[in-house]
Amino acid sequence: MATKLKPKLPTLSCDWLVYDISNMLFRTFFVARNGEDDITLAGMASHSGLMTLNKYYKQFKPKKGVVMAFDRSSWRKEYTASDDCHPATKPYKGNRRKDMSPAQAIKFEKFIAHLREFEQLITEHTGIITLAGDTLEADDCIAGFCQINEGDETIIISADTDLLQLKRYDGVRVISPATDKESMLDDFNQDPLYYVFQKCLRGDPTDNIQSAYPRLRTARIEKAYNDPFERVQLFKETWTDEKGQTIIVEDMFKENQKLIDLEKQPKDIKIAILSTVDEAMTRERKFSMFHLMRFCGKYELKKIMDGIDQFIPMLK
Repeated sequence: MATKLKPKLPTLSCDWLVYDISNMLFRTFFVARNGEDDITLAGMASHSGLMTLNKYYKQFKPKKGVVMAFDRSSWRKEYTASDDCHPATKPYKGNRRKDMSPAQAIKFEKFIAHLREFEQLITEHTGIITLAGDTLEADDCIAGFCQINEGDETIIISADTDLLQLKRYDGVRVISPATDKESMLDDFNQDPLYYVFQKCLRGDPTDNIQSAYPRLRTARIEKAYNDPFERVQLFKETWTDEKGQTIIVEDMFKENQKLIDLEKQPKDIKIAILSTVDEAMTRERKFSMFHLMRFCGKYELKKIMDGIDQFIPMLK
């Protein structure tokens, strides 16, 4: 019986510390949305983000820089709502926010507007590299960054398991702030390519992505991954969805690849990703204590203000 690899202990330094900031900020919203107003929520999220990032900055001491990746409106939503995708494709993240009340939905939109101020602060008034592009999700930007900087030791801070596929690039590790440990692929033989292959077959209920072949057993997925002949046979099979449509497994698999595999986006999206990353890395960045303190004052980030000297090395 094969012995499972234990999570590697993080080294005390890295080249890049990449923070999936939107993932953390939105998690704060959904935890505290019922008891706080939008400004308080934005303050809580900003405080949590800065405190957590500074903790990992001190732990990993990035030699080349700190990166924050922000979500924007997703090209995946536009694509799955268009006639270009497979007819059985579901609206991307169409199951999100469905349980929100009208009041919560309004609060969420206000929360996003406040977070734009946080993004603006980081982008215009700190030395942190910020990745954000129209129609791009943070995952897209982080993937592009890892592709461009492959070989550098890059630590990604995120609880989003989708980013585990980026371990395909030399030097990439993922630390979950939820567990404070390195995320591993124990159930996928430590193989990020097998991980994304299985995910493209199974789909992703969290993002409302249809399975390419419902009720497919893990043993058969692994066999198809390792044996090209078995893969061809599997991809030829068909099934019928709830609308009575006949689905060819390979067609739905390829559709899911576009949405899930962070190397398989449409060509125009890939160009936008690389352009966004290149522009962010070459942009002139300046630190402004004035703008930082003004933001902290507006959102009552007293602990940040009182210990501001602890944050300056990271923010500069």
